[in-house]
Amino acid sequence: MKYTMKAKVLINPTEDLDKVLKALSNILDYDELEIDDNYITVTGDEESLIRLRESLEKRRIRNTARKIMLKGLHDNVILFKLSKQAAYAGLVNIISEDLSALGEINVRIETDNVDVFLDWIAPQIK
Repeated sequence: MKYTMKAKVLINPTEDLDKVLKALSNILDYDELEIDDNYITVTGDEESLIRLRESLEKRRIRNTARKIMLKGLHDNVILFKLSKQAAYAGLVNIISEDLSALGEINVRIETDNVDVFLDWIAPQIK
């Protein structure tokens, strides 16, 4: 299974850039980092979501994460959001809609095999 990850987060005028970077680094490993005036974008490959996967398992939210990822599935692309505030605290909170005035981390996964990817990151627990 191969996949690529791209995450994009808005830097609000009242936010500290270092804190937004910490939120990203707490839950994602990434290969490339791009900062422009209003956004941070990070990209990564097969190793970039291991911490996210482990956190989903540890917090026992794999079924919920899987459902949200399936809702964001379009062809071989999965779109979902992570709470920026929770990420800053080192927690994963996967959400289906915008909940925070500070914004969310928008994640885009492109994979060659959606089913295998979903079974890897968020296996369905019965």
